[in-house]
Amino acid sequence: MRKKGIIYRVLVFTIIAAAVVLWDFKGRTSLNTNDIGLQVTKWDNFYNGNNIHFYYLNPQNENLTKLKTKYGLNKLIDNNADQLDNSIKIMKFINKRVKAQSTAMSSDKSALEIMKVAFNGDEISDSDYAIIYEECLASLGINVRQGMLRSTDKKVKGKSYFNVCEIWSDKYHKWIMLDGVNGCYMREKQIPLSAIEIINKGIGNVQIVNLKGTSKYIKNMSGYFESYSISIDNNKYGELKSNSKITYLKDKQLPKIETKEGFIQPTIFVNNPQVFTISPNLQYVNTGKEETATLIFAKRDLKNDTKEVDDFTIGVFMNSYMLPNYFISVNGSDYIKVETFYSLQIKKGINSIKLSQDGKTLSREVIIEK
Repeated sequence: MRKKGIIYRVLVFTIIAAAVVLWDFKGRTSLNTNDIGLQVTKWDNFYNGNNIHFYYLNPQNENLTKLKTKYGLNKLIDNNADQLDNSIKIMKFINKRVKAQSTAMSSDKSALEIMKVAFNGDEISDSDYAIIYEECLASLGINVRQGMLRSTDKKVKGKSYFNVCEIWSDKYHKWIMLDGVNGCYMREKQIPLSAIEIINKGIGNVQIVNLKGTSKYIKNMSGYFESYSISIDNNKYGELKSNSKITYLKDKQLPKIETKEGFIQPTIFVNNPQVFTISPNLQYVNTGKEETATLIFAKRDLKNDTKEVDDFTIGVFMNSYMLPNYFISVNGSDYIKVETFYSLQIKKGINSIKLSQDGKTLSREVIIEK
């Protein structure tokens, strides 16, 4: 039994990946203003801790070393310069050769594959640009992560999300957001800003660096700076440690688990930015101090959905692991003990999902309307 428990802990979120078919902005794409899909009306389920183990690309990975060698990336940077300065140099190198637009189709390929077609003149999406930028920087030993800015469906034309990258700066001791597609970053009082800092301060209240026509940029991009998501596991070339994302929302904002592009990936929602500030240079130590678990919703295969029912799987997270043995109540039913994952049907009307860790005391509650 102890051996099984250890394996369960090490797998973290990956059991969810085996248990469900994940939909990363895929699936039900016919939503319009008259068909809003699933709506969250209560979310007493925000994660308040910072005990999460993040994973990043390894610069020694074979794909990254090939990328660095093929394009001579190490010759483009100054080894004595700050990560931000070198990231800007790589951005300029890419932008001289690549055309990127948020309206272009994404390919989900590696940087080597994308750059082969992009350098020949094919237009790529902001998602593919972020892949190129992330892998180029990682190949040079810069800690980098992709991030997704997202708007409410009504505030922007076209798709509701836009991809950027953040790099860790040893000089500034913080994460810094770079919008490679538009060739810029933001700062306040000469201090470069992270994505969440820009969200909280407001894009109209910060300095946009290396960009002409900032007023047009603010008009076109302000709608995206409403929420921000990053992956727990950014190491795409290693064994999957987690398929979940962390999403920051301002206070009083409710999560959206379905957008006009489809259902989102399993996500831990937070309204405290501390988990986004963790340095990648720190060795992770699990403190085990969290006392309240958090629900994670993962969409199941769409082929089983009907107009009356959407199928989900629920997992429970605490102290950087998926928690076994908890209790779930749906629409006022008695608590049911769950050993690993719970199969949930979201039905037409109001759906109340309650979590208890002991079968008696309420820990979390989410209400979703269909």
